[in-house]
Amino acid sequence: MTFNQVENPRGTPVVIDGQSFVFAPLSLGAIEKLLPALQTFQPNDVGTVIDVAHKSLKRNYPDIQRDDVADLIYMDQLSEVMEAVMSVSGLKGRGEGQASGE
Repeated sequence: MTFNQVENPRGTPVVIDGQSFVFAPLSLGAIEKLLPALQTFQPNDVGTVIDVAHKSLKRNYPDIQRDDVADLIYMDQLSEVMEAVMSVSGLKGRGEGQASGE
């Protein structure tokens, strides 16, 4: 899959299926909407991973849709993707990828 990328993508690259995708920091608005799910996040919560990854990728790839993200990420990459987004967003280090909401 190829998506239009912003001129200066910002974030953490993750290689998926041989292609590098740059996961951007989440905006405050995205964090506000996703915070309830992030507070109860479990590593196998596929829907939350898709939502978080979509919000992140949308900043660097404006045309990407949630369904594209769902088809893009493999099960064995859930932790890697969440760690990349949480780290670049400043939410890492709160245990198993969870945000504290503090």
